[in-house]
Amino acid sequence: MNIEIDHLTLNVESAEVCVQFYSTILGLTPENHDAWKEGNAKFPSVRINARNMIHFFPPDMWEDMGDLICSPGKANHVCLAYTRNEWEKLLQRLNEHDITINGPFIMTGSRGKGTSIYITDPEGFTVELKTYELI
Repeated sequence: MNIEIDHLTLNVESAEVCVQFYSTILGLTPENHDAWKEGNAKFPSVRINARNMIHFFPPDMWEDMGDLICSPGKANHVCLAYTRNEWEKLLQRLNEHDITINGPFIMTGSRGKGTSIYITDPEGFTVELKTYELI
């Protein structure tokens, strides 16, 4: 089988705050952010890599799509994996912005064991940040 995760969608109160957090702090690239701010897109996103992204659905999307997109209490966390070099830069940004870090922990992910820390985004969603190089 050749299956992969395409995107993760989060229902958020403030899509703007989330785009800023995920791009400035976590280093992801905003996508369709300007179009959304101009009213030409329904929601903003951030790109994880060429094949994966996170969409931020603001409250008006919840109403528009209703039960199609809402599964309360079902999400646990998302994990983003970084190279060792990017991990070091990430830790600096987290410290610069006084982001509370839980860990590090040795955790198993899709590629085996790695070093993980956990943070909470501005909407209260848990984000696992991992490097597969044990630290």
